[in-house]
Amino acid sequence: RQPKAFLFDEPLSNLDAKMRVQMRTEIIRLHQRLESTMIYVTHDQAEALSMADQVVLMRDGRIEQDAAPAELYERPATAFAASFVGTPPMNLLPLDASPHGLVVAGTSGPVLAETPGGHLSDLVVGVRPEALLPGAGPGFPVTVTDLDYQGADTVLVCDLGGHNLLARVPGHAAAAQGSELQLTCAATDLAFFSAADGRRVALSAVDPANQPHILGGVV
Repeated sequence: RQPKAFLFDEPLSNLDAKMRVQMRTEIIRLHQRLESTMIYVTHDQAEALSMADQVVLMRDGRIEQDAAPAELYERPATAFAASFVGTPPMNLLPLDASPHGLVVAGTSGPVLAETPGGHLSDLVVGVRPEALLPGAGPGFPVTVTDLDYQGADTVLVCDLGGHNLLARVPGHAAAAQGSELQLTCAATDLAFFSAADGRRVALSAVDPANQPHILGGVV
């Protein structure tokens, strides 16, 4: 038989972590050798991102996003896709309008984008934990509430204006529980979504690290 397509329905779900990694490599080699279409069903995002040429993310029986793995991770089309893909997932924070522009709700800055015109409201900003880095300059003023050491990385659990914010930094973090930090990121690391339907919104982001900002407010 020479089937035109192969269907895999969570074939590795009962294997231990080490064996899953080995079998992923074997399936990729099989795919390259046979040059046949393979449809692979999985709830493991690591499998989806590492094995697929194209990922179809499903939600409640509907297609949420159909994209290449890098596009799905770097440019999620919806807030659901942003929060589903990534470990830890993308931070999603509500926005408020300030006299200077959009800021995280409950904070005075930094400004993340100009306030959009028209009737667009109820927006959410997304930023990946690995995009946030401790810095001496302006940024998100946070308080570290917990540290999750994971060997190669440490996840900082932070409070930002009453919101939970995760930052993944390399190695041992030079921070302690209760310490105050400024977390910075590039404007290109910010994604904006509608809070109403979750769809991505095109806004011109402002670099959080490149603006006058003090803990008491934007000046």
